[in-house]
Amino acid sequence: MKKINWKLYIKIAGIVLCMITFIILAIFIYLNRLEPLALDVAMRDFSYNIRGDKYGFGYWFFRLITEFGNVYIIVGIVVFSIIVTRCDYRAILLTLGILGAVLLNVGLKEIYMRERPIEAMRWMDESSTSFPSGHSTAVGFLYTFIMYLVYHSKVNKVLKRTTYTACLMIIPLVMFSRLILGVHYFTDVLAGVSVGIMVACLCMMGFKLCERFDFMTEGLFDVVRKNKTENK
Repeated sequence: MKKINWKLYIKIAGIVLCMITFIILAIFIYLNRLEPLALDVAMRDFSYNIRGDKYGFGYWFFRLITEFGNVYIIVGIVVFSIIVTRCDYRAILLTLGILGAVLLNVGLKEIYMRERPIEAMRWMDESSTSFPSGHSTAVGFLYTFIMYLVYHSKVNKVLKRTTYTACLMIIPLVMFSRLILGVHYFTDVLAGVSVGIMVACLCMMGFKLCERFDFMTEGLFDVVRKNKTENK
């Protein structure tokens, strides 16, 4: 009897669930383009009520947290992965995944052109449109895929658990920071993280394909060095 590949089915289920979540949100946003949804209003008011005064603790804390979805943190993590893996399939998938997630987010923003929450209540400047959240898309992909890579690595259990804990905290905190800072609605961040996790699941499937077909399992840096040595 053939063994069922439950891990593959879980990844496919994750992709389908994320797609369904995004499609439902996208339909509601399209049908209510002129005003925020009741859920968005409730979450917006809740966030404004608990965030305190501008330039207080809440402001500085969430301004710091939101940077975990910013471009220079992402680039730093990608560069670090390239160095550590010697630019093998893991770093390539991480790089392609974040590029794909960002491009998908930009394309969706251009399609929906949703206005951000009222400018007077924002605690930081943002020039792009609102749906879906770019920061949430980035962290949804990046930190989900990092957990997957660490799970399949040979690092010790303490480091693995620390990474899992950190990533599982960063994703919702960055999402919530976008509400506290007044630059996104709740449906923006939920749609964004759905897109990011969907791309992460696709990269997980790519990870298994690379291992199965032995594609780029040897680091590109090592391949180049080996070729140079052989040509001497």
